Amino acid sequence: MLKIGAVVFFSGTGNTKYIAKLFKKVFDEQNIKLDLIDIQKNNGINKEYDFYIFGTPTHAEMPPKIFIDWINKNIRYTSKKSIVYHTSGDKKPRDNQIYLPKNVKNKGLDVVINTSIQMPNNYYHILFKRESDEEIAQILLSREHIINNIVKDFLEGKRSEINYEKSILGKKIVYDAFLIYAKKYAKRNFSLDGNKCIDCKICQEQCPTKNICIDNKILEFSNKCIGCEKCIHRCPTEAILYKNKPFIPYKIEKFLK
Repeated sequence: MLKIGAVVFFSGTGNTKYIAKLFKKVFDEQNIKLDLIDIQKNNGINKEYDFYIFGTPTHAEMPPKIFIDWINKNIRYTSKKSIVYHTSGDKKPRDNQIYLPKNVKNKGLDVVINTSIQMPNNYYHILFKRESDEEIAQILLSREHIINNIVKDFLEGKRSEINYEKSILGKKIVYDAFLIYAKKYAKRNFSLDGNKCIDCKICQEQCPTKNICIDNKILEFSNKCIGCEKCIHRCPTEAILYKNKPFIPYKIEKFLK
């Protein structure tokens, strides 16, 4: 009988964290406790759990390396059941993503559900179109129904079809190239509007790779960016500019009131 589980996640702009919280809500309604483990705030796991959920955003069609590295370092070998979910702005289902399930399976875990969950797009200033506020709100509102169905299938033992033999070499090559490009992404594209900056240091504190240093409204980037865009979207005063121009950041909290 399942009593307590853990949802282990990495989140940039808040989409993956939102889904983690929905899983907690739905499992709580089943009288099953679920701990939230944000890899940026937790250096490991010090409890025994009956099951695990692993959640990640999708970067260049792959889970971020920072998340895979955390799992490989901190998840002990166990045969417990698990759910794997990917968040993406892609409107087409991406349930064929297997790199993360492969890594989870290598830890002995039984991946019962592997799924992709569409979320509002947050790369709209680069390649994609930003949804309207109404569309964003509707997407977020409808995700709880999806999580309810995933939890129902998991508890009933319904399984995803996962082809572990499928090659991920092509996607891995593309992602590795993306990481090389991303190293200087922030340094090339982001700057600071000193009139808007309040020197709160949220960008520095929340950067997952410690790529940011801000002091007295002077913003500097190193070469360790992974393209998560947490800094530019989390800035409370919209002081970080993209190519020296302001843009409308994705503030998920705005749609959850």
